[in-house]
Amino acid sequence: MTHSENQSFSIKVLSTGDVFEVPANRTMLHVLYENGYEVPLDCSNGRCGTCKTRYVSGEIDHRDTALTEAEKSEYLTVCVSRALSGQVVLDLATPKSAQPVARPVAIVEAPVCVACLNCVRFCTFGAARIDDSLIGVGGIKGAAHIDKDLCTGCGLCAAACPTGAIEMNINTHDQVIDTIHTLNINTLEQPGATATSTDPLAKVMLFACSQCRATAHQVSEQQNLSPERLANTQVVDVPCSGRIDTLQLMHAFESGADGVMVAGCQPGDCYFNTGNLHAAQRVNRIADWLSDCGLRRDQVKMVNLSPGDSQNLAHGLKELALKVSEIDPGPAQGQRTADQPGTAHA
Repeated sequence: MTHSENQSFSIKVLSTGDVFEVPANRTMLHVLYENGYEVPLDCSNGRCGTCKTRYVSGEIDHRDTALTEAEKSEYLTVCVSRALSGQVVLDLATPKSAQPVARPVAIVEAPVCVACLNCVRFCTFGAARIDDSLIGVGGIKGAAHIDKDLCTGCGLCAAACPTGAIEMNINTHDQVIDTIHTLNINTLEQPGATATSTDPLAKVMLFACSQCRATAHQVSEQQNLSPERLANTQVVDVPCSGRIDTLQLMHAFESGADGVMVAGCQPGDCYFNTGNLHAAQRVNRIADWLSDCGLRRDQVKMVNLSPGDSQNLAHGLKELALKVSEIDPGPAQGQRTADQPGTAHA
């Protein structure tokens, strides 16, 4: 089916009778959030299907790649779908408030921007550009500007910004750091004796993107409760593996982790196109840094997963745990807690 040109249309919410105009340059998602209707979302570009919403009537121009043909007769994705004409009636619950709902977008602090073009290069959705009317650092002409209507909230530009001029309104850098330290991997309970080894239990921090999140929590919980576990694992949720920067990975080690893993999409399947590729580069960079500071490069690892791939994640965590269990704790990591004292290997 050939997509129509963008035209304005209206949406009606069945539960409230609210009617909103959707301009040609806006999406249903934008309009709903601005009027207090919060719809779950992850990718904002029609690839994940998280924002799948039931519609009662309307001629729909489906532009997603997530829904099946059968689903399209009943559901649409509010992030990209449009009406071919007239009005679309949506089956949504009454909003908690009429106040706008914040959706994840990047924000630029122009006076800190050096107009390096990193954000433009990293954004695969065309949301970032250099605006010559803005004044950047030191009074230079030109600074980054993020089009909020095009921004998907992945955080790639924020992670790539060398000066910290770009920040997310949700999942800010400081919030990710706070989450890392709030988890405080050193406080994990260490029940009874382990059946598998006399070595100390490794402590692993696992960063998981939206596609891997459910699997990460499931696998880590199962392993943490297993009497035969090799590691205790804490999960840090991020919108995309590309949101993770090198400083966040180093903070994980500072918080007490013996090993750090990043779980991202399979190459070619990233909701944000290239986020997993940039994450892999940062993981390799951290591995080099660990080698330079007397630790081991295999204390950090990236694993690429398909949705629900618990087997490969469990295997990756086991492999990482075995590696780091042989290593003396580094100065930033403190002492591992052992059920029984073990012999650390150089």
